[in-house]
Amino acid sequence: MGSAFRHLLDNLGSMILALLLAFAVWFAATLQVDPFETRLISPVPIVSINQPEDTILFEPISDEASVEVRAPQSVLQELKVSDFDAVMDLSSVEPGVPAEIAVQITTADDTVRIQSVDPVDQSVHLERLGTITVAVSLDIGGEVAAGYEAEPVRLTPGEVAVSGAESYLNDVISVTGFLSVEGAKADVVQRIQVSPRDADGRLAGNVSWTPDRVEAQVRVSRRLGFKPDVEVVPDLQITPALGYRLGSVAADPSVVTLKGPPSVLDSMPGFVKTFPISITNATVDLTKQSPLTVPAGVVVVGVNYVTVTVGVLPIQSSRTMTNVVEVQGVSPEWIATASPNVVDVILEGPDTIISGLKPDDIQTFLNMYGYPLGVHRVQPVVLAPPDVTVVSVIPETIEVVIEMPRTRSILTDTLPYVIEPAH
Repeated sequence: MGSAFRHLLDNLGSMILALLLAFAVWFAATLQVDPFETRLISPVPIVSINQPEDTILFEPISDEASVEVRAPQSVLQELKVSDFDAVMDLSSVEPGVPAEIAVQITTADDTVRIQSVDPVDQSVHLERLGTITVAVSLDIGGEVAAGYEAEPVRLTPGEVAVSGAESYLNDVISVTGFLSVEGAKADVVQRIQVSPRDADGRLAGNVSWTPDRVEAQVRVSRRLGFKPDVEVVPDLQITPALGYRLGSVAADPSVVTLKGPPSVLDSMPGFVKTFPISITNATVDLTKQSPLTVPAGVVVVGVNYVTVTVGVLPIQSSRTMTNVVEVQGVSPEWIATASPNVVDVILEGPDTIISGLKPDDIQTFLNMYGYPLGVHRVQPVVLAPPDVTVVSVIPETIEVVIEMPRTRSILTDTLPYVIEPAH
């Protein structure tokens, strides 16, 4: 036994050398059959892990990497991008402090050696996320119509939540939108888009906000001592020359706003006339400027005169007829009053028909179907015989007041009694 052990020890070096030579021969043979080569694998998606809660990347970083690997040729041929994992561990990054974080590449194949990575590391800047609440303010554009006034705007909701990195939130000074009330005669209700702004009025970047629209309401009402939307009626005393006729008539402005004592304004009709415009033997279109006839103490807001344009045309045949206005479609339980209750209707057509027209041959009515109680401006409808054309109606619109009938007290020799309206 002892001699055998000594024999083994004497030959141990030779045995190890033989094994090394055998491995070298095997390795050389393997290299000749399946040599090692390098290859670039790209793009490998970079995944960030362990990012602190409620933080956001303040500056963008690359989300792809390129990896140079070395492996046997047979292995390289089978390699895919999905065989590699690229990870950036953000657990050590302190919010607000930039840090260099390595890009770590791993693969499950032990025969693959990673030679290089691009990028090796990246500068990471995390910022804490936050949310602030900012009151909404609207820029109001334009003016309501003359004779009306607007109350302060009401917003629903009145605040907006703005979210983002704290450094970006510090730039948010206001949340604003724009609402136009130009020419408004009734309440304005609109959905308005709003956005956060910085101190220079520019859109704040890299933040989100909710809601992005608010409802804006502006109550618009008639001002005391004003009467808006009063129709302008030209007082025409024009005689065209023989063989000519009057055409269309227009006033600019066609409606005006009056200002004066409320008691006087309430007693006025829904129209005002111009001073008389007198011309004889007219053969061309006429344009005249005329003041308006208003009671003492009443003024026309913003207007010293109106411009009246009258068309004068060669005739087939034309005729101006005065017609009583009929009000149709009002509930029998209500009372409707038209102001004015007569109109001038300018007609044209064959002379044999026009010259023979009687007042009953045309009908002027106001279609009030569906109108509620209140004051309305309605365009009259004129029905004329066949082949007769309605050129113009003066005035173009008529004020109609629809109201409940008033009870009347009748005095007798004994006791007063009340007559109720019939149903």
